[in-house]
Parts: sequence; C-alpha cells; structure tokens
Amino acid sequence: MSNDTVVVTLQQIAIQRSSEVTITDSFFEHEVPILELIHGEDNITVLNDDYHAIELPNNGAQEYQRLVTKYGDKYRPIVDQVFPRGIADVAKELGMVQGRDTFSKQSEAVVESRLPARPGQKGRQQSANAAQAGGTADVSEEQPELSHAELREELTRLGVEHKGNAPKAELQALYDAAQAGAHGTLGG
Repeated sequence: MSNDTVVVTLQQIAIQRSSEVTITDSFFEHEVPILELIHGEDNITVLNDDYHAIELPNNGAQEYQRLVTKYGDKYRPIVDQVFPRGIADVAKELGMVQGRDTFSKQSEAVVESRLPARPGQKGRQQSANAAQAGGTADVSEEQPELSHAELREELTRLGVEHKGNAPKAELQALYDAAQAGAHGTLGG
C-alpha cells in the first residue's frame, strides 16, 4: 500500500426492509452508522465484519463526496449527522488525508470487479482455474511484484488464511512463505 491509497474494510450487511424482504450487500465499514440511522439499528445485521478490503485513494474529500452522492439529498442530513465535520471526520475515520474534491463516480463494474467472487458466481475463479489447468509454470521465472489486491487474491486461491484488511507487507510475507513452502515440497 502506498501513501496514495488506504485499505478500507467492506462488511457484508443484511438490511431487513420488511418482515418479508431482506437485502444483503457489502458496504464500507464507515457506512454502517449511516445505514443504521436510515433503516434502524435493529434492522441492520453485520454478517461478516471482514468480508473484503479495497484500496481507495487517500483523499477524504473524495470519499465524503462519494457518500453524499451515494445517499443523495434525501439522506444528506444523516450523512452529516454521522460525519458532522464532513471531510475532516471522514478523513480521520479512515486515516486519510483531507485532500481536494476530485470525485468522479466509479462505474458499478469497477466496484464489482474488486469484490471477491461469491459462491456460484462465474468469472475470475473459473479463468484462474483454466489458467492453472493449461500447463505448468517455470518455478525459476522472476515473478512481477503483486499489488495489494492481487496478493489477497493469490493467498485466497492458495488457501492461506489472512485478514482482509491486512497491510501489503504482511500479505507479501504470507505469500512468500506459501510460495517457499510450495516450492520446497516439489519433487521431494
């Protein structure tokens, strides 16, 4: 993780909309108080508090603007209630610099591409399996440096347990250890 990004935890949340309707989705940890005020604290259930982590730009103003845009004018007072000092509170909560407002809305495809595959979901996992089935890799090849997200993905693929919000250095150490362990057992 560089100074340009901050790792933010996503939680899997169930929102009880009525006695018959429950919505399950992932939200950033700092959005949960907003959801609790909108839907009622009793109607929000955290299913997984460490569902995934995503690197966001280190810019509190941009994240605050994303929240304001996401929840719109109708819920702006609630966003302001949770973060009364606006950008300063968001930046403090997430460990970001306050920054300038350079917000541009990400497409849903970009956000979805950063989430882990859900059970039964087709996509990245199948392509990874197909790549593995295609042949063997030369162990002596120099591996390019993996990004924070790629390290998490590789550790998950290798079955190595790790925290979703673990720093890149910790993930790299786990990955290196897993690679050394895997290479040490080959042919022996």
